[in-house]
Amino acid sequence: MATAMPIEDDFEDDFDLDDDFDDSSDTLDYAHQNLTEIDFNQLSSTIENLNRIKNFQLNSNKLLTIPNEIGNFQSLITLELSNNQLIELPHEIGSLKNLKNLYLKNNSLNDLSFPKGMQLLKQLEVINLGGNRFKQFPYQLFQMVNLKEIYLGSNQIYSLPDLFQTLTKVEVLYLGGNRIGNIPDSIGCMHSLVVLNLCDNRLRTLPRSISRLTRLKSLSLHNNQFCALPPDIIRLDLQELSLRNNPLVVRFVRDLTYDVPSLKELAGRTIKLRKINYDDKSIPKSLIEYLNSAKSCLNPKCRGVYFESCHKNIKFVDFCGKFYLPLLQFLCSPACTPTSTSQMTTTNSEEMSSKFRKVLLG
Repeated sequence: MATAMPIEDDFEDDFDLDDDFDDSSDTLDYAHQNLTEIDFNQLSSTIENLNRIKNFQLNSNKLLTIPNEIGNFQSLITLELSNNQLIELPHEIGSLKNLKNLYLKNNSLNDLSFPKGMQLLKQLEVINLGGNRFKQFPYQLFQMVNLKEIYLGSNQIYSLPDLFQTLTKVEVLYLGGNRIGNIPDSIGCMHSLVVLNLCDNRLRTLPRSISRLTRLKSLSLHNNQFCALPPDIIRLDLQELSLRNNPLVVRFVRDLTYDVPSLKELAGRTIKLRKINYDDKSIPKSLIEYLNSAKSCLNPKCRGVYFESCHKNIKFVDFCGKFYLPLLQFLCSPACTPTSTSQMTTTNSEEMSSKFRKVLLG
């Protein structure tokens, strides 16, 4: 009599947590298993010594929560929980005193998802919270004084607290893809910062304290609303600066036009240039106010002024020999454009090849 063979489909959803566990490994890998929950009691019964586990991979499942028993893994260094459906974290996560890397990218975490004990993760060095639903910068991060990398891109953050002076060890700060309108002055206290990404926000300017970031090498500002940059930014020793899709750059590229001065403006320029005296007895008060609004031409060799009609010119400023930063200057006429304005000074070819010149404008 033929023996009935088990049908393979009968075991399709019968996943055992200890199927893939290697007793000699310090890693638990349950990524990409389509899990909706974790039975930590069953898992713990298969492991002789929980303190041997250093890495726990639970990414790319369908987990809504993490059981309180996660606190039993006291030796964890890396906890990978990205690409789940997490809405909150248990208080016990704060007991993971040795945790250095916490990945929570692409979940459903919000401003109320972190327990108070989260700030007890004093050894944490890397935290990735990108692709969640935070509207505020998590205040618990300011208590994690050993953080080196913070990723908070693609959230809904609209403001930043002025508390960044506590994050002096952070080297990478990624805040791209939010709704941030202002950067606080305390950002200048992050003296270890090497990479700062602020792209895809609603920024119009940067604080002058940005110039104190002496180790900064990469600054991403594209897709914002910058119309100008603080002059102090020239002090930075950057290797990469991204400015594309800002009014600052759009104006350079599209709006470099010159409107012919009106007769009123030409008369006003003549009066100011020839230093003709005037008072409220000789001309109307409105004209006095107009003449007093004159702006000096930025060409140092020109003594002229302008009122409403000016020539917008791009001036490339040498950025510490690394690259040239385009700045907008206003002149009284196209004739005042320096002949060397649009030309970059050349250097020795070997010196040029050893330097990373990169300004991303488009």
